[in-house]
Amino acid sequence: MMSVRRIPYQSFRRRNTHNWLLFLVRLTALALIVLAFARPLITSADVAPAAGEGAREVVVLLDTSYSMGFADRWENARAAAYEQINGLSGSDRGSLVLFSSGAEIMVRSAPEQAALRGAGADARPGAAATRYAPALKVAGGIVAESTLPRREVILISDFQRGGWRGEEGARLPEGTVLTPVPVKAAQDRANVSVTAASLARSAFSNQERVTVTAGLTNRTDRPVSGQTITLEVSGIPVATKPVTMEPGGSTSVAFDPVTVSGRNMRGTVRLSDDALAIDNSFNFVISPTEPVRVVVVDRGSAAANLYLSRALAIGEAPRFDMTTRQVGSLSDDDLRRSAVVVPNDVAVGAGLPGRLARFVDQGGGLFVAAGPRASWPADVDLLPGAIGNPVDRTRGDAARVGALEYAHPVFEPFRAPRSGNFATIPVYGYRSVTAGPETQVLAKFDGTAPAVIERRVGSGRVVLWASTLDVSWSDLPTRGVFLPFVHQSMRFLSGYSEPRPWLSVGQVLDASSGALAKGDAGQRVVLTPSGRRVPLQDEGSDVMELTEQGFYELRGEENDVAVVAVNVDAAEADLTPMDPKLIVAAAIGAPGDVEGGEGSGVPLTPEAQEKNQRLWWYLLVAGIVLLGIDTVMSNRMAKA
Repeated sequence: MMSVRRIPYQSFRRRNTHNWLLFLVRLTALALIVLAFARPLITSADVAPAAGEGAREVVVLLDTSYSMGFADRWENARAAAYEQINGLSGSDRGSLVLFSSGAEIMVRSAPEQAALRGAGADARPGAAATRYAPALKVAGGIVAESTLPRREVILISDFQRGGWRGEEGARLPEGTVLTPVPVKAAQDRANVSVTAASLARSAFSNQERVTVTAGLTNRTDRPVSGQTITLEVSGIPVATKPVTMEPGGSTSVAFDPVTVSGRNMRGTVRLSDDALAIDNSFNFVISPTEPVRVVVVDRGSAAANLYLSRALAIGEAPRFDMTTRQVGSLSDDDLRRSAVVVPNDVAVGAGLPGRLARFVDQGGGLFVAAGPRASWPADVDLLPGAIGNPVDRTRGDAARVGALEYAHPVFEPFRAPRSGNFATIPVYGYRSVTAGPETQVLAKFDGTAPAVIERRVGSGRVVLWASTLDVSWSDLPTRGVFLPFVHQSMRFLSGYSEPRPWLSVGQVLDASSGALAKGDAGQRVVLTPSGRRVPLQDEGSDVMELTEQGFYELRGEENDVAVVAVNVDAAEADLTPMDPKLIVAAAIGAPGDVEGGEGSGVPLTPEAQEKNQRLWWYLLVAGIVLLGIDTVMSNRMAKA
């Protein structure tokens, strides 16, 4: 305490303010800065933002999904679009965007109303379903590039509830006004839609027959009576039945079996007309069941093929057509007609390996059973592994098959519990196999030696089983897993997939699979239901988006034809509307008023109100300016 300097204590009862102006400037600056960091907002309902002034950038989004064709909805929607277009002033610019599952800009930022009205006059409801997100993203891109002071988006739709999935990426730029315009029909009318058709196959007198059952749903609250449903095959009505339904009810109608007389038989289940005609028909294609052709190359022993032939004879979905050939008698014609070749414990030589390599490279499948007599030349790189010496497990414990790759299609049926256990099957002999590069080991003997190996070569696949398909080396052919193992292997190697009798609008036609998969893509042409011819080389790939309801024809060389039936999305026929405020809230961050209806009635949270106000920014700038004035005044007073 001795080192602390003594300062005389002075007491003042009152200090006088010498410069009131400087004092007020400082207090005001501090108050503004404190208020700015407090981020004030105005919550009074009586305070409304001033109406925007200046030219407008207006984007009209017009729904052309097929639900807009119900009754007179489309006429009302087009009238609403014309009303918005006619309201544009001379300094405004307007855009017209037609949308359904996608969005298309018909006119962009045009000052002339005539161009907008002309584009709207040619518009019609299509066959696609409703998706709001693509339309909002397109509208957001248009208004974001605009230099006009006011930006508005008009959404005209029936607001079918299946079209909105709460997409986060559909947000419009800040300051954009989104106005939903709901469109309704002038009168409530009944609407029944054909939602599906099931095809049950059967055999009668060595002929394949199909029983068609149609599923119907009443989409309105009105009863239905007096309507009829007709089954058409190849454009000819074959049966008609009456339809009576309760409000909101569902039912099914079964028709008598139809004989499958050829490929690409076109079938349609058609209802009589009602308020929405596009969902009154359901198309499908019927073709005879095509078997998977398998050629087995053996050494002329019936015992070696006994269990394999019986397993292939049992197949129904698909059927397997098995042909037996010896090594020297397998012709090129056999390879062209077959999907899978099975060298069953044979020595492959004399030029056959090169032919099999070309067969696999062009999309064929090869299943090699490596028994005691199997061999393969080393100069032809085709197998997934090199076949080594036999391993004798007749003495001591037999080998067991384990470490199965259940994710692979060959072993996928055995994934579920109690669906088959390979580990309980003894294997008394197998060939040692050295797996090659770019191969996949699907199963192992005792968890170490490869048992099943797969390799992709060109467009085809090769599977090697390192044992026999008879009972000479294992008990596998006598166990329950043998049948599904053989069937799954043949399906996988042949590339078999269950043929789809129909597709939906919005899906893609894949010409790389099916009847014309092996053709030249440059020679294939797609004939649409409206009659347009679209060469696939113009599309730039083997796929094409399906945009029309009806039958597409895929034509290739030598008059090969594949027919694809296309139907509308049944979910779009559900005319139950959603609340447009959900879309407005997601697009601009706040619910808006709906034209022709009441206000939103949904109060904004303080956080949402604060985001729409920028009062704090102006307060902060004013406080900083006053601090600058304070500095200038203080410096001048100090010099004085």
